[in-house]
Amino acid sequence: MLAIHAGRRNAPVAFLIAVLTAALLSPAAARAQQAATESGVTTLDQLVVTGSGRPEPLGKIASTVQVIGAEEIRESQSSSVTELLKERAVGFFSNWTPGQTSITLRGARSDGQGRDYRGQVLVLLNGRRAGSANLSKLSTNQLERIEIIRGPASVAYGNQAMGGVINLITRNGRSVEGGTASIEGGSYQYGQMTAEYGTAFSDNLAGYVGASGMTSGDYDGGSGSSTQINTSSNRGSALAALNWDLAPNHRLDFTVRTDGVYDVGFRGSSWDYDNTGDRWNQSVELIYAGMLEDHGIDLNAHLYAFRDVDSFHWGSEAAGVDTDDNRRELTAYGLRLTSELHLTEATALLLGFDGEQSRLRSTRDRTSVSGAPIAQVAPYDNNEDNLLTAGYAELIQSFFDDRLTGRAGVRYTRNAISLQDTPNVNLGGETDRTFDGTTYGVGLAYAVLPDLKARTSYATGFRSPTGSELAGEFSPVLAPNRITRGNPSLDAEQSQQFEIGLTYVPGNLFFDVAVFDQTIEHRMTREVIDARGPGTSDDISQYVNAEGQARVQGIEVQTQFNVAPWLGLAGQRLTFGADGTWNFKMRADGIDRQDSGPHADKLQRFNAYQAAFRLGYEWRDSWGVTLIGLLNGPMYYDTEERLLGSAEPARDYVHRKDSYWVFNLRGHYNVADRITFYGGIDNLLDKNEHPIFIALDKQPYISDPSASNGGRGNSMRGRFFFAGMRVGF
Repeated sequence: MLAIHAGRRNAPVAFLIAVLTAALLSPAAARAQQAATESGVTTLDQLVVTGSGRPEPLGKIASTVQVIGAEEIRESQSSSVTELLKERAVGFFSNWTPGQTSITLRGARSDGQGRDYRGQVLVLLNGRRAGSANLSKLSTNQLERIEIIRGPASVAYGNQAMGGVINLITRNGRSVEGGTASIEGGSYQYGQMTAEYGTAFSDNLAGYVGASGMTSGDYDGGSGSSTQINTSSNRGSALAALNWDLAPNHRLDFTVRTDGVYDVGFRGSSWDYDNTGDRWNQSVELIYAGMLEDHGIDLNAHLYAFRDVDSFHWGSEAAGVDTDDNRRELTAYGLRLTSELHLTEATALLLGFDGEQSRLRSTRDRTSVSGAPIAQVAPYDNNEDNLLTAGYAELIQSFFDDRLTGRAGVRYTRNAISLQDTPNVNLGGETDRTFDGTTYGVGLAYAVLPDLKARTSYATGFRSPTGSELAGEFSPVLAPNRITRGNPSLDAEQSQQFEIGLTYVPGNLFFDVAVFDQTIEHRMTREVIDARGPGTSDDISQYVNAEGQARVQGIEVQTQFNVAPWLGLAGQRLTFGADGTWNFKMRADGIDRQDSGPHADKLQRFNAYQAAFRLGYEWRDSWGVTLIGLLNGPMYYDTEERLLGSAEPARDYVHRKDSYWVFNLRGHYNVADRITFYGGIDNLLDKNEHPIFIALDKQPYISDPSASNGGRGNSMRGRFFFAGMRVGF
């Protein structure tokens, strides 16, 4: 049993002053007569479903919630969920390739390859496990809403929900009426087509179908860089849904979908010219929601199955490996049962059960540059079967005429792992392991005033080790003689978090601020146990639990408001939005014992501070324009890239990437009732930066040419133009 309990220095202060000043200007705007729902501003009455797994007003939730609605998704013109969430400063996105991204929330990080079973941030689809945490694999085109819960959400969602939960909610026949088609094109051979249609077949039956396809060629980096060879990609998605109203207060929803990126280039840490990958995610689900009014019981049953595949076509000419093909396939089927019992008018009891059977299989095949026989090595993941079962309960009590909402929840999770034969792995010891975890959370939400909510919460989380971490053995592409072995003595990772926050929603303003303190213990990392040769090219490492803690303390701000009514701009919208985080403490004790340099104690791979600002103007539903500013603060990283000695004194040196701004511009013009032309410019100032890589594609080069498979650095996409047309029918 496991019990889970202006200058750079002033930039964070300037960021907070800007956001807070904007919020303090809003009482005058709040006196405007236009309703908040008309201005597109979030309200405390808005229902969200991710906090506890069933619809609940935002004003009663004790966690920090961020909601991105349908209108915001469509206006963003983002192709992937990663691009959309970056414009809302949801977290740090590594953006290794157009098809591979990891995310860090409050110091908890998803796996770099998007394997959700190895990460600390959980991605959901319609409230159930998506099967991947790689948000660049998933498109925005068939999404109705995105809800983000920050901090541990393990009571409702269990394993992996340590840093937060991102719930992608798809469209259906109830949310879409009529059809829409769009076509767009842009720089670097970019093109995309989308189409969707929703209709009511009868009074109690509705349906939806949507599809999209995208292609993009190799892009140019920012100012001073060259074409980033091997950054092209293709994308495709499709979704169909049927929605029945069986009887009053009884509903049935059926959804089938596929989504993925294909032939996506992977330059990676060796700036490779020919490595590619295919990544896709498919699922089918059936949801029943009903209400037994006579007994005061709400029922929800969610039956699902998914298939998540990553197929890599890699190699490293610098290491003598021509091809290194690794295919990983995760299949699962599961059931979520939730019931809410209304014990009294002020008391509700939420009871739930989760069950999921999953199967993970991997293969790997290598060829040499010379054509001579080459040793085959184990795939990146051990073959394994998992049976996860969990039960949870949450008591929700209202006081003082429903002004104060208290909640306390507990969850017991049991994960049974059965290791299976894996190519080129010698299984030793026990092949079956079981991990038990108990997590809990408590919270209070208090309506100080009708428009002002105060909240506080405490929650715990965990992540159990995978079969690969327990008994795997694999070698990376760039260092085929370097081996990482599993450790059967691993403990689960654990986290605990305290949070306090305020939400202020007077009229046309939404303002939310949260202060949090998150601690993560027993983090799984790798430790060298046998340095077999000079340097680190032949080392043998093993997974271990870090002795020290990782601790992140920070403040998060969300604000949006429409000032047009305050200024008397009838029929117009002048909106401002800002989202940001300042992590004023981000310390890692014990996990990186071999790291060096003045920043060796910093928690890596997320920004010390970040923000997203949006300023938009719309004229009488005729035309509009939006300017988006993205602030990427300092980031610390012991990079996997091989750099020249002049760029890093040691291979384990922790670099500090400086902060930078990126600006995007959007615009649209409605030429008729259902015809819209739109366009935009991303990276307006043609910045030559990258969110994670240290070696940029610019001179003087700091990359080590002996480790290169083609290029000399990575730069994000430079100035990018796009335009399109959308037609409704």
